[in-house]
Amino acid sequence: MMSASTDVESKTSDARSRTRCLDTFLIVSVIALFVLFFVMLTATLFFTKHLKSEINALTSQESDGYTDKLMAGASGAAYNMQNFAYLRATNSQLVEGEVEWESIPYGKGQSIGSMYSYEKKDRVLSVKEAGSYFLYVHLTFSCIYKCPSGQFTASFYDQHENKQLTCTVLLPNMPDTNGSAPVNRTCWRVIMFLEKESSLLAKTSFSEQNLDHWKLDLNDSGFGMFMVDRLGTA
Repeated sequence: MMSASTDVESKTSDARSRTRCLDTFLIVSVIALFVLFFVMLTATLFFTKHLKSEINALTSQESDGYTDKLMAGASGAAYNMQNFAYLRATNSQLVEGEVEWESIPYGKGQSIGSMYSYEKKDRVLSVKEAGSYFLYVHLTFSCIYKCPSGQFTASFYDQHENKQLTCTVLLPNMPDTNGSAPVNRTCWRVIMFLEKESSLLAKTSFSEQNLDHWKLDLNDSGFGMFMVDRLGTA
């Protein structure tokens, strides 16, 4: 006959085994989630870099007939563009308040897929389908003459005034611009279950320091998003 102590030890052993299994599952889940986010970030940055390289080719090689070939190649990837949207900044001056963006010519269209719309007057990007979206912003600053240190922040708000993404850039003191490298920062976030017709508006703010000599690089500053999934949609 099994003793009471043996029964207790058996239950304790089973409990420890279940705990170890649960710990292993949680660790694997966290690692898998981290890898997924890393892959999405890498894919987004690669897409943005590829888009910019094609745009540069379109604008710099029109004279030798290369444009038609490039546009033909870009049209092959057009079906992917419906899921993507990318807009770049239109003003290199660092100003506080709402930010105006613009799309970029891409192939025979623009860098805004059919799942999005951008209202230039209201400065908002809207999504036409509900789902989870990957949102990112990339900012590049250059010092043109003896720039002080400061802090620049870009925040994205939805139509309910909920802050969906904040990106803060610390600008160093640059007493001499000779050989100074640009300051870059990329921020991103996955927005879960964004409603249909939701809109995003970017607002900027910075420290009280005079940042007039800091300029935003328009060719390397913008934001984009793409749909991750349609989970939770009707």
